[in-house]
Amino acid sequence: MSWPVAVAFGSAFLNGVIGALAYLRARGAPIYRSLAILSFSFSFWSISYLRNWPDFDDPLWMKILFTPLAWMPAAGLSFILSYTGMPDRDRRQRCWPLYGLAAIALVGLWSGRIWLEAYRVGFVFVAFPVFTTGIVVLYRHILRAEDPDERNRRMYLFAATVIAVFGGLTDFIPKVSSPIPALANPALMAYSLIVLMAIERHHLMDLREAAGQAGVLLGVSLFSAAFLSGLAWLTRKVEGPLFLNFFMLNLGLLLAIPILWERINRSFTRWVFVQQSRRDRALDALDRGLEGAADLGVVAEAAAEMVREAWGTSCELLWVQRALRGLQSRAVLPERVRAALAEAPEPATAAGLRRSFGSADADLLAALRERRCEAVVPVLREGELIGALLIGPPAQGLFDAAALKSLNRLGASLARAVRGAEMTMGLLHADRLAQLGTLSAGIAHEVRNPLSAILGAVELMQMPIKETDRKEYLEILQREVERLNGTLTDLLDYASAKPKEGRCDWLELWGRVEKLMRTDLPDGLVLEASKEPVALAVTGAHLQQILFNLVKNAIRAAVLDGAGSPPTVRVRLEGEDGRAVLCVEDNGPGIPEEMMARLFAPFATASVGGTGLGLATVRRLAELYGGRAWAENAEVGARFLVELPLAEGDNKGPIVESNGDPS
Repeated sequence: MSWPVAVAFGSAFLNGVIGALAYLRARGAPIYRSLAILSFSFSFWSISYLRNWPDFDDPLWMKILFTPLAWMPAAGLSFILSYTGMPDRDRRQRCWPLYGLAAIALVGLWSGRIWLEAYRVGFVFVAFPVFTTGIVVLYRHILRAEDPDERNRRMYLFAATVIAVFGGLTDFIPKVSSPIPALANPALMAYSLIVLMAIERHHLMDLREAAGQAGVLLGVSLFSAAFLSGLAWLTRKVEGPLFLNFFMLNLGLLLAIPILWERINRSFTRWVFVQQSRRDRALDALDRGLEGAADLGVVAEAAAEMVREAWGTSCELLWVQRALRGLQSRAVLPERVRAALAEAPEPATAAGLRRSFGSADADLLAALRERRCEAVVPVLREGELIGALLIGPPAQGLFDAAALKSLNRLGASLARAVRGAEMTMGLLHADRLAQLGTLSAGIAHEVRNPLSAILGAVELMQMPIKETDRKEYLEILQREVERLNGTLTDLLDYASAKPKEGRCDWLELWGRVEKLMRTDLPDGLVLEASKEPVALAVTGAHLQQILFNLVKNAIRAAVLDGAGSPPTVRVRLEGEDGRAVLCVEDNGPGIPEEMMARLFAPFATASVGGTGLGLATVRRLAELYGGRAWAENAEVGARFLVELPLAEGDNKGPIVESNGDPS
């Protein structure tokens, strides 16, 4: 076998492999479809070359040899523009005219209106500027790459393209009086080897996963061929009816293949691709570990363990606080990441985002760089973004197409866990309410009668007794009466709150609340409030109760501040799109870590003398009107936020910004 034949055969085989991988990976994506067309065209050219070699004098086979040349410029340019991230509409506008010109050239060639020599020269004059343009586009794409791994991937494809273009054109240059030897097949073979090397080493275009599917197809095909050959031999040996044997075999295969295909594919993939197998085992372990999880901390720990096992790296699970139902977390998703994921709520990698030109993708890529992460997995509940998992650079390789499948499954597992935790917390919350209602009724029955007796005793002790004793007893009795009455009031407020149709004016209500609290304010405390007129679809009594509880807590925290700054409490109410957010901030020491998860639970308090029902009542009242309450630590102090409905026709001002993402 001479070397031109061997090289042509190698080029046909290797380019056919690349075309098959791209075809298996295509799934409608223009980049893989274009690569498949281009690679199959190279393979077809080399096969036709083998048929024509060495004389090249058969007119029919020469036309067959030149046929794929017609669409190579269009397919090559389409692939390059797709790879560099050009939008589909712009790519089609540039490539479809070339496909149309290719159709005209083919009609002319096969109808005899265009001679082979004219066709050859025309191809050179069209293909050279098109491919040169593609090379320039690829070079500029290399210059835009900031990540070294991404730059290496682009360099491989750039080098392969340069070799294929200029090597391929040498088969046509001698026909226009140039002494350069014909090197098309060696160039195409070198091109295919470089591309395959990039697929293996740098996961070029995520084609490595398709190699597993191609291996399964090849293995099944070889097995079927061997089985059929054996059956044919056996049929001849025993002289049985060949048609009946083949019919029964095919019937059995049709029944067995759908059942066995998935198992064969999975077994082959686990045998060949150890990393994919490790990811699958880690995901299975994650699903088992998340069963019954009722806390976001447990979910975050399980996700971190899975990522460490699958990719050998760290991760960070962040949440959109206002989207959670009954759950609290201090790990808050930054607004820029939330906005970008809201536009495209699907797993993304830094490598994929670098090839995109969208503004949201650029924002997401910048956020990943700031946190030194390589992938992000959104956590969705019925299409609503509730959180995101940010994953660092993998210990080996990068996030390819197979990894994206694992990331999709990871996001679905986390979403299921959050839904389960929310359901569990909802049941616990309802159970607490039921217990608290029973407790409130019992306390009301058991305490009110003693209160009457105590107050009667206060009156009796005003009779003639020692003055010192009378004053001491009066102070004790009065203090106990006020304490018991306050506890009873808190319990009844929490357990018996019911939604009512109402409307209240913010400025009017705040003026009343400020007057009532002004006399009890500590010396030196600064109390500020927004002065924008806002009308709420809430009864004045309920809003006043919410304000009293939040402002009293804020005052108590601000006074505890040891930094020496004046204690300050700021109250704001702003609204948009039918909802308002009440924000109460203080410059105190902030919320302790151990209190954050159970901050709004009944009887949870870190304050001396507090009942632990103030914040629980706030959340209860907010939920009665379809809103919610949450808290977060600010740079200085804490911030409590309550979402409430705006009155109909009132829609003023932007929602207050916060790390908890109330908007």
